[in-house]
Amino acid sequence: MRTYKEKVNEMKYSQPFGDQKVQMKNLLVAAAGNDQRVLNDIVDCMTEDQMKKCFEKLSKVYGYVGEYGQIIHPSM
Repeated sequence: MRTYKEKVNEMKYSQPFGDQKVQMKNLLVAAAGNDQRVLNDIVDCMTEDQMKKCFEKLSKVYGYVGEYGQIIHPSM
């Protein structure tokens, strides 16, 4: 249950208070936009283990990977 102060802040700033992980994810996505520099900075903040887990997840979800700078089209 949210407090009155949290409800007022939500109305004032249009940002719900709640799950901090989801909120942080949304802020990172908004910051990244289409700017590859921001994405590079986010990846630089990750540990090697986090990068490996993220890579494995993305390669399973999207099913294609390639060399740096190489365009790989997924096979349907």
